[in-house]
Amino acid sequence: MGQQVGVSKAAKTLGVTRAELNDRLQAAGIETFEGQVDFEKVKCIAPQLDFGDKNLERLEHIRENPAWRINGGDVKATPKEMADEIRRLSTELMAEVETSASYRRIIEEFAEKLGHLQVSVEGERRDMAFELCQWLRAEIVKP
Repeated sequence: MGQQVGVSKAAKTLGVTRAELNDRLQAAGIETFEGQVDFEKVKCIAPQLDFGDKNLERLEHIRENPAWRINGGDVKATPKEMADEIRRLSTELMAEVETSASYRRIIEEFAEKLGHLQVSVEGERRDMAFELCQWLRAEIVKP
């Protein structure tokens, strides 16, 4: 058994009600015990969970090494060079953040639609939704 997480906490993280998460868990045949559920199993039915964890490590590295790209990694950059590089990187970052937010919205909407399909009465649609969720989750966590 993997790491346990509270159903309420998982529902909040996913942005769904506890009842909706319970419906998804029941439809997937995932058991809960005393309000706890296996975190890995929740991730199988909720591909958007923990989206972007890898980026946190990269952000931390950038914060710890601000002069890495200036002058080929020369830490003795002038304040003006640092300020220019910060402006350039900030502009690039804003563009990337907008693109990323757009992609994230699309993926989250797709995952939400899959969630609704997972509680479908039609077995074939439900099975397809679970399969797509597993695929999406695998793609998200790929290195």
